[in-house]
Amino acid sequence: MKKLSTIWAKFGKLHLGLYFIFSLMVFFGSTTAFFFEKYSLLDPGLLKTELQNVLDAREKGDSYQPTEAVKENLSKAFTLTKRLKSGGEMSYEAKSANLDLSFIFLLIWLLPLYWHYFSKKPQDLGRIERRIINLPLVIFVLGWVVALQRYLGNVSFYSGHYGAVPAKAKLVFAVSAVLLGAFVSYLNLELTGLYVRRFVAKPFFMENNPYGLKSGFAISLMLRYALMIFSLGMVPLLLCLYFPILSNLDIFGGIGGTSEQALAWLRVSENVRALIPILLIGGLVALMLVFQAVSIFLYRLNVQAPVSALVRRMKAVAAGDFSCKTSVLYADEFGQLKGHFNMMLDGLVERDHIKDTFGRYVSLEIAEKIMKSGKVNLAGEEIQATVLFSDIRGFTPLSEKLPPVELIRFLNEYFTCVTRPITENRGVINKFMGDAVMAIFSPVFGVEDHQAAALRAALGMREALKEFNARGRHPEVFFGVGVHSGGLVAGNVGTAERLEYTVLGDTVNVASRVESQTKTAATEILVSEAVVAGVDKSRFADFSFIECAPVLMKGKSRPMVLYKVEPVCGPKK
Repeated sequence: MKKLSTIWAKFGKLHLGLYFIFSLMVFFGSTTAFFFEKYSLLDPGLLKTELQNVLDAREKGDSYQPTEAVKENLSKAFTLTKRLKSGGEMSYEAKSANLDLSFIFLLIWLLPLYWHYFSKKPQDLGRIERRIINLPLVIFVLGWVVALQRYLGNVSFYSGHYGAVPAKAKLVFAVSAVLLGAFVSYLNLELTGLYVRRFVAKPFFMENNPYGLKSGFAISLMLRYALMIFSLGMVPLLLCLYFPILSNLDIFGGIGGTSEQALAWLRVSENVRALIPILLIGGLVALMLVFQAVSIFLYRLNVQAPVSALVRRMKAVAAGDFSCKTSVLYADEFGQLKGHFNMMLDGLVERDHIKDTFGRYVSLEIAEKIMKSGKVNLAGEEIQATVLFSDIRGFTPLSEKLPPVELIRFLNEYFTCVTRPITENRGVINKFMGDAVMAIFSPVFGVEDHQAAALRAALGMREALKEFNARGRHPEVFFGVGVHSGGLVAGNVGTAERLEYTVLGDTVNVASRVESQTKTAATEILVSEAVVAGVDKSRFADFSFIECAPVLMKGKSRPMVLYKVEPVCGPKK
């Protein structure tokens, strides 16, 4: 039973219903076109005369044989798309041939999707997505291709069996093809499109990008509405005018003649009785066509234009522009849609404000990470990172000399200056501890070359400190920067009500102790051997990595090798 259900599931992925619905729509359209062709190719006057001759012969008790003209007219009308025998066996099977070609094209179009379902090799999902999204358009075009093939087939068949195709027959075949194309394309756009959305697109997209934007050509609301009006409104109206004109075509013969012929024609009451309904129907059809054309234009203004404008505003919001609210003037569905769009925009602005405010305390990178995760993780996670510590030397006696307000102003200006290189190199400022700064560089925050990024930040901080001292607004200060790389634990520490995102581990402790060694080494920047091993020295050709004497750090059993980072010309004083 399980094996049978598996086979049935795979069989359903062939989407045979798509081919069945398409062929069914072609059948309905072809049947309509078939009866239209038969009616149009019959000669009503000739048949009326022939019917009268039959009735007269029956009254007299005589047998009657149809004339050759009637036989030829009936042959043209009823054998146009059927088999004829003329010497050998000849047949024209345009409809089945058209469907075969359409099925082959649909099969080729859906081939990437079939390979995705039945092949073990990975497929291009973007290509499959475009094929599915464009499938309704392909079926729409195939409907008109079938209509064009019917026209060409009818003309070819007629000329092959009856000689040159008269203008009237060409007109009939053209109108028949338009009928077929209009009905088939519209019905396929709606019914086959419904099948595509439910049974082709939904199973695939629920497994692959169910909520993202899809790429491909979309048939607009305007085109769908115009096609609906054309297929279900304009074409039937024009047929209502076409049939009475075709049935009474002979009454128009005297209109184009001389004035005497026109007067003679007007005296015939039968012609006038036939012409007046045609004129009335023609006027009504013209009026209705104008109203339908106006309705298409109004639909564009009232539906398509607001939807397109809202789509443009949503694209602007996706690009980061939150100043594109839309006016709400009605309480209908569009008013509800616009109103909720504005509410969503207010929520996004508030969220952006919260993220910006939150980022002032824990850095934008951490704020964004926490807000995207949507959860409080007290367990933490192990990450690879480079930690940078910076501390002002002799800060305690300096702080005793400055008033509290001046001290805060000094620290704010100092931090503004020296932390800029950290943010420029995508480092995360984890915390300020008095006069010290702790920053993290990690692939978790989008910094793959975290050792090099931390080293660039340290060198930039040294230049920034020189600029700060050159301003002369505060006493000259010096600092030390220590950089170490390794594994650590990062996470939200605290309780569910009050948290602090921080990093813990031996790497953090070692980085702090490396910074404290800058005083002993009489340098501003010290980096560990792990940092030097992780950077490409060719990118720092202007600097020398000077190895210092091994240092035994607190809590370590083996001495560590640290490196000064100085310009190649030597330390600047």
